[in-house]
Amino acid sequence: MSDSFSQYWANEIDALALAPQRRHVCAFGDFPSTSGIDPNHDIVLVLNGTSNGVCPPDLDWILPERAGLVIADAVSAAFTRHIDFDRIDVLCWSWQKALGGEGGHGMIALSPRAQARLRVGGRKPVARLMRLHNANGSVNKAFFGGRTISTPSMFAVEDIHSALDWAEACGGLPALLKRVASNYAVMADWVDSTPWIDWTCTNPVARSTCSITLRLVREQLAAGEKEDDGRIVAEMIRLLEAEGAAFDIWSYGDAPPGFRIWAGPTIEADDLAILCKWLAWAYSEAREACIPSEARVVRHGCFTPSQARAVEPRTETACPLTVALESPTPQTLADCYDAILFDATGVLISENEALPGAADILARLNTSGQPYYIVTNISSGSVETICARLCGAGLPIPAVDRIVSAGGVARRHVLEELGAGRLVSYVGSAHAAHDIFGRHPNLHCADTAETFDTLVVLDDGGFDFKRAADHILSTFQRRLIETGEMPRMITANADIIYPGKNGSLVFGPSIIGPMLQAGLAPFEAPPISVEIMGKPGRAIFEECIARAGTDRLLMVGDQVDTDIRGAKAAGLDALLVTTGLNNRGELRQDENGAPDYVAKSLSQIFDGSLCPHLRSAKHSSTPNQVWAASSDNCGADKAHLGDSG
Repeated sequence: MSDSFSQYWANEIDALALAPQRRHVCAFGDFPSTSGIDPNHDIVLVLNGTSNGVCPPDLDWILPERAGLVIADAVSAAFTRHIDFDRIDVLCWSWQKALGGEGGHGMIALSPRAQARLRVGGRKPVARLMRLHNANGSVNKAFFGGRTISTPSMFAVEDIHSALDWAEACGGLPALLKRVASNYAVMADWVDSTPWIDWTCTNPVARSTCSITLRLVREQLAAGEKEDDGRIVAEMIRLLEAEGAAFDIWSYGDAPPGFRIWAGPTIEADDLAILCKWLAWAYSEAREACIPSEARVVRHGCFTPSQARAVEPRTETACPLTVALESPTPQTLADCYDAILFDATGVLISENEALPGAADILARLNTSGQPYYIVTNISSGSVETICARLCGAGLPIPAVDRIVSAGGVARRHVLEELGAGRLVSYVGSAHAAHDIFGRHPNLHCADTAETFDTLVVLDDGGFDFKRAADHILSTFQRRLIETGEMPRMITANADIIYPGKNGSLVFGPSIIGPMLQAGLAPFEAPPISVEIMGKPGRAIFEECIARAGTDRLLMVGDQVDTDIRGAKAAGLDALLVTTGLNNRGELRQDENGAPDYVAKSLSQIFDGSLCPHLRSAKHSSTPNQVWAASSDNCGADKAHLGDSG
């Protein structure tokens, strides 16, 4: 495994319990050694890793006389690199990745050896869409002739025809590969001549030529900045988006802070050369750090390719404050922010159903193109699992990268613990833990583990954490007696209470911390060291700021203690909706947890009822305190906006 998508494949193999697997792991930014791979076993690999720019240098190590099947993920490798099809038995790819097609239709090709495996491998319970068997057990070859169960978009079919016609007019696959090589040469020349930037992939022979992933050189980081801080990268991305020069180039969620740039065959080398100039300009601006945070304004725009090639970075210092004064007056609350953060439970969903109006709000944001993220303490599975659950509830979420979960933020910390040889136990279901962290010999359920160094609190997800509390308490006490120390805790889901049915309240997973502390009090135990990954901790909000490339974010939540207090501590504005825990309008306020706005429905983000108060605050010349109430709220629900100066 060399990238995030390889990890996903490995986790799916575990989840499906297909067979015991051997994971070939290497350092991030390299490709694993192939010397220990057994050709008698099935091999699953990714041909082009977009998360870290790593790909197999070649496929010569796959033997023609192999007994196992070779299953290759070629989603971004198709049309971007040479593929030796004789060494692959199952190839999956996407229509749109390299050729920019309209539809993301998944494609699959099976070799005769793979078809033979289908015939003798026995039938397994899979989704109807993926049943490749006929009723008599033979391979359903009609799928490979164009038959589908669900009708695909004919626009998508015509779109890929048009893309293939363009590719043929360019000279076919050799010409496409030549375009990719030219694009890579532009980026390679720039990286080689720029002292502050380097490749994420540290092995040149394993470096992707189309998935350009870059990182700042450690020596060039700002004084006092940690290597993984990402502040300079975030500021560079903010500046580039403000100028309309580049969008969505932040590194993948599981990768170190850096840049992810697509250089496939539909990209022009001249555009990449201009982008390099923009990156140099943004780095200079970010390093100077001459723009005060209160003056930062990001404008999101859409530039046609011809306009983008004509735009060159200016040499003078950017002046966002001037831009702000010249910008049109916002008409809605949504207009006042670069991105919106939504809590999930109590704001968008209740149980497993979308709350009234939630789907419409997300659909409106999808149409307008305004960025948004769903920031949730749900940690009963990976972000892919959470996204599927929310989509199943009726929310039109276009991509999994819109999900920022506490479990996802905790993942890096847990993997560091496991990598250091520490014993980690989790409070939650085994399915949730393996979905988020994968399987590891040092990762065990806290309900059965006799000892551990670190306790991770996940979502309950059907797990009876109250019953497990007795065993965990005994483990903490035994560790205290034997070593004089206690295990540390990583809290992914920091919710102590949830909104239940009919306005009721139920305990959340994070009640385990106070329970343990109270149970250990008679033994004069020191305070338990707790790192909070989810709300109200800073880590999850810092992840949002990094992804958005700006701190001009609005957090929309239903809990004061987690959503509102956490956002305010991170320097963000917050809107409290009375659709979840605060459904009675009972608002408990203090200077650290007071929301900037209160609303009874999400629609007020767009109806203009809250925005006049913001405009009067932003443009007031005196630091008067401003109070705002939503149009359908009573006076008791007013929220303090704070100083306007």
